[in-house]
Amino acid sequence: MANPFFVELGFSGVEIASITKVFGLLATFGGIVVGGALVARYGLFPALAIGGVLQAATNLLYAAQAHIGHDILFLTVTIGADNFTGGLGSAAFVAYLSGLCNRAFTGTQFALLTSLMAVGRTVLSSGGGWLADRMDWIAFFSLTAVLAVPGLLLLLWLARQRPPADAPRA
Repeated sequence: MANPFFVELGFSGVEIASITKVFGLLATFGGIVVGGALVARYGLFPALAIGGVLQAATNLLYAAQAHIGHDILFLTVTIGADNFTGGLGSAAFVAYLSGLCNRAFTGTQFALLTSLMAVGRTVLSSGGGWLADRMDWIAFFSLTAVLAVPGLLLLLWLARQRPPADAPRA
């Protein structure tokens, strides 16, 4: 929903492209590096939690952008934060999916898991346009931040189900 949002706020195609495609890409790479460092330093589930909370928080930046309106500097902050946290969360999530794979079938299992990962982004998000059409942007992006809570609670539950790394395996 970002591009229709940007257009409705009056950003030009050049403004959108220069910030989202150029600066946003650099922010994504930075997030990937930091996400990998978080996994290495603090472990998988803490890195996933940090990424998830930060990604939800960046949706509130979109709500603030809707309130502020056409402001290039704030758009740069919004896109930078969103792409940075997206890269951070993606790095941790790829590490999580990799850990689920059996070494003998890594390629197939990883391909299936990443395809399943895309279901939420493609199928479940299809109602986003309908919802955004019936709400104002501030309410829409605030709601998307709140909708991250069930996923974060699921992450907490998964973290508690996993034995500690140093525990002996049966």
